[in-house]
Order: sequence, then structure tokens, then C-alpha cells
Amino acid sequence: LPLLLVPGPAAELLGLSLNPTALLFIHIAMGLVVLFGGVYWLIARDPVRYRPFISLGVVLKTLVVVVILSHWLAGTINGRLPALAAGDLIFALLFWGYLRSTNGLQPAGESGAT
Repeated sequence: LPLLLVPGPAAELLGLSLNPTALLFIHIAMGLVVLFGGVYWLIARDPVRYRPFISLGVVLKTLVVVVILSHWLAGTINGRLPALAAGDLIFALLFWGYLRSTNGLQPAGESGAT
């Protein structure tokens, strides 16, 4: 939310440069982050019903880590953003663990019989 609401100070804290184009993409990215926060809230309320979104969460969290790590390795960003992305890696692993440990669960009212 800080990058969405107060992008200047937040970008400075993370060592990111801001120009109008960067700000545009920050707003788009942060809008998606807020949207996925809502999806994660739905998952937390009913993980069986919203199970398909958990797989998407694993993919998206992993993608964030890979993109940020690749920029850090290329030397285009400092280590602050990768440190923050460590949280995304933890969530990706937790989501993956949940999916593996609950493989046979189905939403209430659905059965495997046809």
C-alpha cells in the first residue's frame, strides 16, 4: 500500500527511481497487489472453496521472487526489494505446502462421484 498511496517516500526507502512511466507501472502493479490481497482474504475465509486461487498464488508469488531476484542479480536494484520479496517466497512455500497436504479436499456439496 505505501507504493500506491505515497509512492515517492516508499520508492526512496526501497531505492527505486521514479519517473512518470515508472509511476504508471507502480500504480498498475500495486493495484494488482491490492486485488490479490482481496483474493487471499477469500482464501483465508474458505480455503477449500477458493482452492484454485491458491495455485495461482503459488505461481504469482514465485514470479515476483524470480523477477525481483533477477533484477538484483543484474545489479539494477539494491538489496532492499529482494529482502522484501523474501516474504513472497515464504508465502509461495506455505501455499504449496497447503496444496500438497490437502490434495483430496473438495468444497462442501461436491462429491467425486459422477
